[in-house]
Amino acid sequence: MTANPMSRLFRRVFPGRNPLATHGDRIEGAVLALGAVVALLAVPVAAAVGSDIYATHEARVEVEQKSRTQVDAVLLDDTPSMSRGPGGEAVVETTAATASWRMPDGTARRGVVRAPYGAEAGTTLRVWVNLNGDVTEPPMTNQGAAFNAIFSALLLWALIVGAMALLFGLVRFVHMRIRLRWWQLEWELTAPDWTGR
Repeated sequence: MTANPMSRLFRRVFPGRNPLATHGDRIEGAVLALGAVVALLAVPVAAAVGSDIYATHEARVEVEQKSRTQVDAVLLDDTPSMSRGPGGEAVVETTAATASWRMPDGTARRGVVRAPYGAEAGTTLRVWVNLNGDVTEPPMTNQGAAFNAIFSALLLWALIVGAMALLFGLVRFVHMRIRLRWWQLEWELTAPDWTGR
């Protein structure tokens, strides 16, 4: 009758007075227990880091939402036909194009925007601009800030757990090498009695 996985894991971590358990088995168990404890303690640490990142990003969201606005930009020239790669696939979907737009205060601006291939002069595009009227990236949203914070927290926790798993794997590997070396030495002492050589 085989023991369930939890009891096997418990016996691996705490070999107790098992006469077959070596010092290496006890070290392996201690490292496994340490890894489990560190993984559990890493949860609130990762959550705190994620919370800090969210707070930082939340301030950035507020600044960017206030300092960036979307305007209508009108293309001044036709854009070229779509560029295709060796296999006939489109390499990129947009190209640089010159356009003009008006700021909310009515100031006319002109600059380079990203436009689809084959767009004709006079086509209107929505672009994001900063307070100076320069084209910029869209502002970060609250959802984007939350995603970054959650992703960072999970990544930190995964790195800690991965480091503990790597440590356990290294200890197990070294223990196995030592065990195999001892078995080999014992066999070299025992083999002459068994084989008569």
